[in-house]
Amino acid sequence: MTVTKDIKPVLKWVGGKRQLVPNIREYYQDLKPKKYIEPFFGGGAVYLDILHTLGMKYKETSIINDINKDLIELYRNIKTNPDEIIYHCKQIENDFKKYDYYFIRQKYNGIDSDKNKIEKYKGIERSAALIVINRTCFNGLYRVNKSGLFNVPKGNYKNPTIIDEDNLYLFSNVLPPIKNIRNDYFDKIDDISKGDLVYFDPPYHPLNATSSFISYSGEFGISEQIKLRDYFDKLNKKGVHVILSNSSSKFISGIYKKYNIKEVFCGRSINSQGDKRGKIPEYIILSDNF
Repeated sequence: MTVTKDIKPVLKWVGGKRQLVPNIREYYQDLKPKKYIEPFFGGGAVYLDILHTLGMKYKETSIINDINKDLIELYRNIKTNPDEIIYHCKQIENDFKKYDYYFIRQKYNGIDSDKNKIEKYKGIERSAALIVINRTCFNGLYRVNKSGLFNVPKGNYKNPTIIDEDNLYLFSNVLPPIKNIRNDYFDKIDDISKGDLVYFDPPYHPLNATSSFISYSGEFGISEQIKLRDYFDKLNKKGVHVILSNSSSKFISGIYKKYNIKEVFCGRSINSQGDKRGKIPEYIILSDNF
């Protein structure tokens, strides 16, 4: 099987890299790494392009993970049991049509509108619920509050497509082996060697103090960004090919100032005010061996 561009990410992931893939591909298209590692997997657009550009053999050696445990558990369930994911999506879609979006969101959080605890989705049903709320919430945004509760409002969709069954089966088939779909954090990956390729796409640092922070797994602030930079340094010294995406903030350019920083422009549409949407600069940061 070959991977074509027809396979799409299952989720509408805000901050996803489908638009930036051509810019990022420029730096890995001629590489022949033994392994590909993506610690902040998100929607998986870059991984799909790795398979398309470098070959299906990377399906067997790639390692993917994410700090959002629900997200990586979804991929684990898609890999092992796509039939059951589709079944539960259809059941929850029926509830969405009958009771509306906020009924699904409350069960996902386990708290009703009066802040009383209710039974929440668990296991593979929770993974299916994540797909449903992702496809029906505002702009596919994943954001939690300080209590860890998903708080994105309903999107303005008349007839949203919840799940593309054919695409989900294709996506399931090209995910790495289950042992390589992890729920640990980036600094716990200890099997990265010289010449391997690592792509970091962490939660972006805010462009300014008034920027809204989009948290999909709790806080990822300054200390976490510096911790990631330190890990970037270690991999660079090891001879690993490292690519990192982040905002074009002064903070990010400052902590990565010794590296090659490329500015690219990407369209973003998460602002509720239409006149503030459009193409904004972002950074692609490269290790020394590019």
